[in-house]
Amino acid sequence: MPESKISPAQLTRLQVLWGQYARREMAQNSRAERLRWASEQVDRIIGSFSELTLSEASTLINLLQSELGIAETSPAVRPRRYRSRIKDRDQAHAAGTEGRRGLRAKFTLGSAEDLAMIDTQLTAMGWTRERLDALLRSPSSPLGRRSNPQLRTLADINRVLWALKGIAKQQARVGVQN
Repeated sequence: MPESKISPAQLTRLQVLWGQYARREMAQNSRAERLRWASEQVDRIIGSFSELTLSEASTLINLLQSELGIAETSPAVRPRRYRSRIKDRDQAHAAGTEGRRGLRAKFTLGSAEDLAMIDTQLTAMGWTRERLDALLRSPSSPLGRRSNPQLRTLADINRVLWALKGIAKQQARVGVQN
């Protein structure tokens, strides 16, 4: 059975990484140079990145990420879902809505499980607790300008978690780690 072709996500990732690598190494960022490099790495002539197999694409992505100092994102390393399914309807509603602008129905105290979601996100981003504290004290804090910002309510935890997810998404877009 022939091996599967490169996925669209892998193709995009590989092209982005090649562009970053070429800029950093001041290599010519041409199609010919990119295909020459890929052919050398997989030990066969490549006429297009779309001719690569899944495993070849994965190898090239990992190679470029290591050259650029970007950590691998294998399925085993990716963070698990942030919330397990909440069985209580009121708790599920609070978890999804508290902290949104304009919704001031009630405030629920945050639990250890809620705080663990923040820690999971920090780990996934490679951030320390000190870096989070600096964010919370900054003028652009998701908690606003408080003299002593602390995560007490589910609304506070949601605001911070949503902000961290946005920062992580932005970091992934520009290829920044830490």
